[in-house]
Amino acid sequence: MAHVIHSINVTAGGLCHHQDSSIGDAHLEYATQLTRSAAAMLLGRHTFELFMQFWPQAASRTDLPAGTLALAEAFHTIPKLVVSGTSVALTWHNTSQIKPGLESIRKTLAGIQGRVVIFGSPSLASSLLNEGLVNELHIVAQPYIGVADPRAFTAIKQRIGLSLLGVDSFESGSVLLRYKVNEI
Repeated sequence: MAHVIHSINVTAGGLCHHQDSSIGDAHLEYATQLTRSAAAMLLGRHTFELFMQFWPQAASRTDLPAGTLALAEAFHTIPKLVVSGTSVALTWHNTSQIKPGLESIRKTLAGIQGRVVIFGSPSLASSLLNEGLVNELHIVAQPYIGVADPRAFTAIKQRIGLSLLGVDSFESGSVLLRYKVNEI
């Protein structure tokens, strides 16, 4: 069974809107290393559509900073699994679709050895957290009090205990909190 890591940017108010992120070199390096260490990336449909607006084309651009290009290349090469009940454009290299439903996702995760990383995708990650299918939670606390939804972890059904694995601060003012998810 895959070792699932959920990584999410969260403001001080608990919001996780994609524009409420301060992304510097250290944050890009973290995301690149996490992606390179994984066997696959699992994304919800909405996050996948946000990624599609930038990342597929970024890998071939020459005008982007080195850290952005490194992450774009890592995203390009990793197998991307998109959970969606509606058809999604599978034009991004190495992308496939998984039908929603815990049994379908559980079966997919059972067939993967190594890490699977989920970036963002708060609804998907909450569903998997509720079922005990997330092993680590990486919260990148952003130096903002956000005003735009979505809110992280709104679909959690019960209290989930976490054990601190480590803390890192980024030059942007963001703080990476890495937790082991305790068994439910």
